[in-house]
Amino acid sequence: MLGRFRISDRSADSKGRVRSTALALCAAFSLAGAVPLQAQLAVDRLDMVINPASGKRTTGVILVTNQTAVPQQATLLREEWDRSENGDNRFLPAGSTGASCGAHLTFSPAVIRLEPGTSERVRVSMDGVPPLGKECWDAISIEQVLQQAKRGENAIHYRFRTAVKVYVTPDGLSREGAIEDMRLQDRSATERQIAINFRNTGGIHLLAKGSLEFRRRDNSVAARTPIPEFPTLPGALRKLAVDVPLDLPRGDYIVLALIDFGGAEIAAGQLDLAK
Repeated sequence: MLGRFRISDRSADSKGRVRSTALALCAAFSLAGAVPLQAQLAVDRLDMVINPASGKRTTGVILVTNQTAVPQQATLLREEWDRSENGDNRFLPAGSTGASCGAHLTFSPAVIRLEPGTSERVRVSMDGVPPLGKECWDAISIEQVLQQAKRGENAIHYRFRTAVKVYVTPDGLSREGAIEDMRLQDRSATERQIAINFRNTGGIHLLAKGSLEFRRRDNSVAARTPIPEFPTLPGALRKLAVDVPLDLPRGDYIVLALIDFGGAEIAAGQLDLAK
């Protein structure tokens, strides 16, 4: 059984929150036996939300800092990305997602060189509102120049990239979500999981979290398991898997899934479980 519960006491700040998690991408090409290097540049954020005003230029800032004792250089590029149903981030060729902000989104500078202990502000700007008045998103990737490390006679090169997700979110978009399916699945001979399909049915990216409640037939709660925070893009399906507690006593239960996605309602679903 699937459904929703109304939240009547949610604060205005919580209703309007727009948050996301983002990927720090490190691409390394190495020889066997090498010792990896640490990234040399620190980025102050891994996601950014720009709320454009109609007809006006809106700007956000990414602060990049050289925390080393030697000069560092990096190049910047814009990339398209989306997220798989299991939550993995995928960086894709230009024009492949249909969700890019396109030429409306710009950034500067394209190359930075930082002396030790100094910082550079990368300005990300949006001209006007996204096409069709919907949310769009891209990533600004900060890629360090090749580094070299040696171990014995082996010489290897590393390329470090940090991708900052940029969401451009106009006013008036709906925040909606629903549990489309719940089922029991075996993880091993002795372990089972509750599989949950959650879909973002609104027009804005969501950061959701929740819990599974294992209720006895008298409606008392025998166990509660958290559903960790997870992001979902507009229209996207997210597949979750939550372990059934191994110490749950034998018996018949109703498993109730509750997912809070930041809207006025909580997405809910349930299934029967015999253990």
